[in-house]
Amino acid sequence: MNEPTPNTVHATTTDVLIIGAGPVGMVLACDLARRGVSFHLLERSATPSTASRAKTIQPRTLEVADDLGMVERVLAEGATNIPTRHYDRARVVSEAVELASGTPTPDAPYPPVWLSQPKFEHILRDRLAELGGTIHWATEVTDLQQDGDGVTATVQTPAGQSTVRARYAVGADGGRSTVRSLAGIELHGTSHPDQRWHLGDVRLTGLSRHCQHLWTSAEHGLLSLFPLPGTDLWQFQASIPADQAEPEAPSLDLFRRIFATRAGVPGVDIQDVEWLSLYKINVVLADRYRAGRIFLAGDAAHIHSPAGGQGMNTGAQDAYNLGWKLAAVLGGADPALLDTYEDERRPVARTVLDDSTARLGEVMRATRQSDGSSAQRGLTDEHTTGLGIAYSDSALTQNPGAGGRAPDAPCSDAATGRPMRLFDLLRGPHWTLLAFGATTGQQTPSDLRAFRVTTDPATAGPDTVIDTDGHAHHAYGITGDELVLIRPDGYIAARRPADDLAAVLALAATNGL
Repeated sequence: MNEPTPNTVHATTTDVLIIGAGPVGMVLACDLARRGVSFHLLERSATPSTASRAKTIQPRTLEVADDLGMVERVLAEGATNIPTRHYDRARVVSEAVELASGTPTPDAPYPPVWLSQPKFEHILRDRLAELGGTIHWATEVTDLQQDGDGVTATVQTPAGQSTVRARYAVGADGGRSTVRSLAGIELHGTSHPDQRWHLGDVRLTGLSRHCQHLWTSAEHGLLSLFPLPGTDLWQFQASIPADQAEPEAPSLDLFRRIFATRAGVPGVDIQDVEWLSLYKINVVLADRYRAGRIFLAGDAAHIHSPAGGQGMNTGAQDAYNLGWKLAAVLGGADPALLDTYEDERRPVARTVLDDSTARLGEVMRATRQSDGSSAQRGLTDEHTTGLGIAYSDSALTQNPGAGGRAPDAPCSDAATGRPMRLFDLLRGPHWTLLAFGATTGQQTPSDLRAFRVTTDPATAGPDTVIDTDGHAHHAYGITGDELVLIRPDGYIAARRPADDLAAVLALAATNGL
């Protein structure tokens, strides 16, 4: 485990300085660690956060966890398809699965998983430790200076002040990002003063933990109590009426009074509070994700409504997009590759901001009409899974039909006959070439993993997988012999005829192969 230990940060030189050891910073650190890139991961807090600010791990983030080698633990500790029980005061009105529901399919093996952010961070810390990474706790960046060769950070610890020199720095330090301020990057957007919430993690007795419990009314708004899997905690969420000018500071006493007023279910006792917050909705986006050698990721770059459970997931995917590009450039690739980080990820954040704002607006409208079921069902759908994100307009996308996520599919190893998945071929820090039908006909570089995919076992050869039921051909829309080049982050960079290997290799070579 990678838990806080007393530490002193001395003058240090590294490839990448990561500021912020939340889920975004740790995803980036895990990715760099498995690629052999040196990094220094700093966190200003002295201990890990215990606040369940997020609790949904979306399917695309689970695919990232798969690639980083920790998805089985996420699945084991989380839960899926948790139902919602609706109430009218103490009377149960209905119960059904309404939020973040799903079942595995051949091309998308993971449904949304409910898991609190502290539990997810614990898994990330353990995986980072397995990869040899370390977190430097109680270490705050107070200054950043950069030149043509790197970034120098001044850091403050309980033991005193020192410096870290890195070739690049990444701010994953949240919505109040120090890195963003020091880099001169601005946030632009709006606040929603009519959308405020009392949040907290509480312990209580008297309610079943198999479901979410939800009350909605035009008079009081929304109250939700959600059991956090793998813990004895509940997430408490209560909207604050728009006409309430000065919300009361959150407290155990306030949460008890809110429950008594809005729910009044007999026998329920809110016993204590682990964390509490007064949350105000801001929807803002950084005007740029990069200032020279300094990058932003996660909430440091974008802040939005929690509707749809996309915040932590968007940040984790920022880090996953940036990690392989930093490693490639540090390994000698054209530095222009790093420009594609903002080009690809900022439009995604813009879409998430607009989408989550619209979803929360619908929730509040349905709540004012006391229509709890409609409020819930509009929060998540296929869009919030992250599986539809595509980089069709990216400089890394070579031709029409490319740019989207590389789907999974069940298949079998031609040499052994054992069942496997296409994700088994993609897992790792490499580029992947899938040759559907015909063989490539020539040698490929050692750091490009090439596999032939065929539906005909009789034609199988080395490095061949059998698409026994045709799921792979269907998922990729294959109608003939075709080459599919897949980036290290699992997106399709190129689709070319089987005799056009040279063009495929040229694209990969330009971008870090």
